[in-house]
Amino acid sequence: MIFWAFSAPAYAEGERALSAGLGWATFSTPGVKTGNMEPPAVTPDVGGTLAVSYEHAIGSDFSLRAETVGSLFYGGKSKDDSALSYAVLGDAGITFRFDVLKYVPYAFGGVGGVLTWGGPIDNQAQLVLAIGGGLDVLVDRARSWGIEARLASFGGDVTIFTLGVRVTSRWGYF
Repeated sequence: MIFWAFSAPAYAEGERALSAGLGWATFSTPGVKTGNMEPPAVTPDVGGTLAVSYEHAIGSDFSLRAETVGSLFYGGKSKDDSALSYAVLGDAGITFRFDVLKYVPYAFGGVGGVLTWGGPIDNQAQLVLAIGGGLDVLVDRARSWGIEARLASFGGDVTIFTLGVRVTSRWGYF
């Protein structure tokens, strides 16, 4: 009972986190239009992604977030015989954490851009909205691992989806 007088509440403001992730990725883009038929969607046979994100907590549930995601794809019908295509996504936004227990589900959203080139993807830069979520499994106060899914699109020609695992290191929570 006496430690209540000397204990301090656990604040999350100012906490920072750096995450790195590795996973599977795919894209969808319109193919070549034939006559007056809708163009078929073009997707790769396989794809991989590498992601890095930084978060800065502004409360116990909300964080500001910035991320960069690079993806490499193989396959899909290509007009130039190249089987490899690439995408780089960068965005900034917010993260909302649903709980602060050992298993922490979260959702995020951001605005940014995607740069695509190679294979069946046109060489272009587009504005995108990135939304997603995941589940962090806390190892201790400073480390966690988990899964994360992300969808990036905004009325352009390409939509990118990633699903992967990530590891996180946190600091600044005292």
